[in-house]
Amino acid sequence: MLAKGLPADPMVFTMGHELKHHFVDRGLFLSYCDQSNESDPIEIGAEIFAAELIYPETDFQNDLAHMGIKQGNCTPADLVHLKQETRTTLSYAGLAKRAEFLGFAAIHSLDGVRWKILEEQMYEEPLYKAIQRRRKQ
Repeated sequence: MLAKGLPADPMVFTMGHELKHHFVDRGLFLSYCDQSNESDPIEIGAEIFAAELIYPETDFQNDLAHMGIKQGNCTPADLVHLKQETRTTLSYAGLAKRAEFLGFAAIHSLDGVRWKILEEQMYEEPLYKAIQRRRKQ
């Protein structure tokens, strides 16, 4: 029931999301997951379950503390560094939501960040992009 061709990070998240439905929501009438029902409490629960499964909130808090990030001071660069250091498959959007929810970043302070561009500025170009670029030459 997973979309074919998803990149690794969204694939892992989707598997966690669907796992929650499998364990908890069996027997309930559910349609497929899409934007029309994203505010449904069952879907929100599946999103939270997947995020917690992938990167538990306590680990997130401990990792930020270990990096010296204090409440209200988390920047986009901090989250890029966190993702790189921990190798979590939780998306940047998920990390940003969590940072705001837990008070590490001000609400909406991480909106509109071009995460992959920032990641490439801070770290080197991903191998797959370098290969694609060379093939086009």
